[in-house]
Amino acid sequence: MKKTKLIFILTSFILVGCSGSIPSVGNEVSVQTTDDSKDVAQQQEVSVETFTVQEPESPPLPVTVFEPYMIKRGDFLTKIALREYGDASMWRDIYSWNKDEIGDDPDRLYPYNFLSLERESSNARDCDPEFFDYTIQSGDTAWNLAQRVYGDELAWVIIYVDNSNLIKSNDGVLQPGTIFKMRKKLDPCN
Repeated sequence: MKKTKLIFILTSFILVGCSGSIPSVGNEVSVQTTDDSKDVAQQQEVSVETFTVQEPESPPLPVTVFEPYMIKRGDFLTKIALREYGDASMWRDIYSWNKDEIGDDPDRLYPYNFLSLERESSNARDCDPEFFDYTIQSGDTAWNLAQRVYGDELAWVIIYVDNSNLIKSNDGVLQPGTIFKMRKKLDPCN
């Protein structure tokens, strides 16, 4: 009878002790010591199986990448934000991503320079330009070459960017016979 009461009391303590606690994974074993009338200690093992409720995994965040955006004539940040994101107020984000390139005045954008625009990687485009060779002729300048090849004299910036090592090695002079890389498409992302 004493053993039955003792087991009932111990079970009650275990249930009260476990209520309100956060369960964990695994088995817990506790040892209870009791004295009976003959001063002999008895040990009784009580095993309680516990579990943990796991939160469902949240979906992964979309991975974003930056891709180049070639500034066009007449572009300004709100126009770019509206065209590229459908939200003119994103001009502030574009400015913060490109402040080092743009400078302190967000209204000063130069055609045929590049900005970095953030996109989800699933929407990123292949913006690697394809080139053809052009042999510099007598009288060619970056300005008139840009007008003839790209239809806009301000695109001389692209000719300079794509051929800067050759131009620097010739002290900025376009030497006849030098072979330049010219883009097949001025803005490969468009």
